[in-house]
Amino acid sequence: MKNYTIILSGILIGCLICAPVLAALPDGNRMENLGERAAQTAMNELGFTTGDTNVVVLTNAGRAVVNGQTTERAVSGITDECGLQNAENTLWVVNRPDYKPLWFYFYNKNSGKGLYLEPDTAFYSRSESDLSTITISDTFSKNVVVTGDLNQMLANPEIGDKTMKDLGSNSGVVAITNAWAHGAPYDMMTAVMLHDHFCPGVSSGYILAKYVEEKMPITDGKSYVVISSPTWCKDDVFPMLWDLTPGKSGQYRYAISDADQEKLALKYGTRPAGIYILWDNEAKTGHAMLLGFRFDESA
Repeated sequence: MKNYTIILSGILIGCLICAPVLAALPDGNRMENLGERAAQTAMNELGFTTGDTNVVVLTNAGRAVVNGQTTERAVSGITDECGLQNAENTLWVVNRPDYKPLWFYFYNKNSGKGLYLEPDTAFYSRSESDLSTITISDTFSKNVVVTGDLNQMLANPEIGDKTMKDLGSNSGVVAITNAWAHGAPYDMMTAVMLHDHFCPGVSSGYILAKYVEEKMPITDGKSYVVISSPTWCKDDVFPMLWDLTPGKSGQYRYAISDADQEKLALKYGTRPAGIYILWDNEAKTGHAMLLGFRFDESA
């Protein structure tokens, strides 16, 4: 009973602290309208119709907070306007700090074209009556169509360089959308969203996880435990696939020096990638595998 009281007290304190902030939030309808405008712009620029499964949108809506306003309603606006949605694997929210500007990136895999949008900050502060006078084209301070197909970018480096320059710090969306276009599994995409970009490191974590699931399948009463040493991008896969985090236990991270990694690689012929345990919590026993990963042979 004491534990429940402590938990309840913590929840109440958190609510009391957040209440003044929540009470001050403006109407989220503006964010929904913004999502609708983004979808309309994308449909015009990229030439697709409602519910087109050849198009995906990435955004940090739902993560970004603008002038104290959360932005998740922008996601609803996109879905309502053009039918892109997470349930159809055509809408993904990318993890970003809440203080970063709101953005949208639509990609049409048939044409290889992408559209990057950032709202004009004036849109957030205009009066309700003024909003109806703002044209869709004036809604976004950054509205740029890019070549987002990696094959096209590699075939013409000048085009590729322009795409990366136009996207700036959000150029990582190119790798994510190309992975999506080539059939990246849904569960892999969830890990990529947490990691916020697609790279060999996060894909190595997915390969390791699937190998463990094959060799040590989960049965009733058992769970996975990961001792990550060394750590790299792979470790952002396990919170999403296996619900393991350092805070909730189940994932333990330890640094290992480059010199020790080289010694282990020399001895075992592969780079160490951690210890993976199938744990029986009732019996307090587990079966473990020490795994390595060869990036040059994973293909």
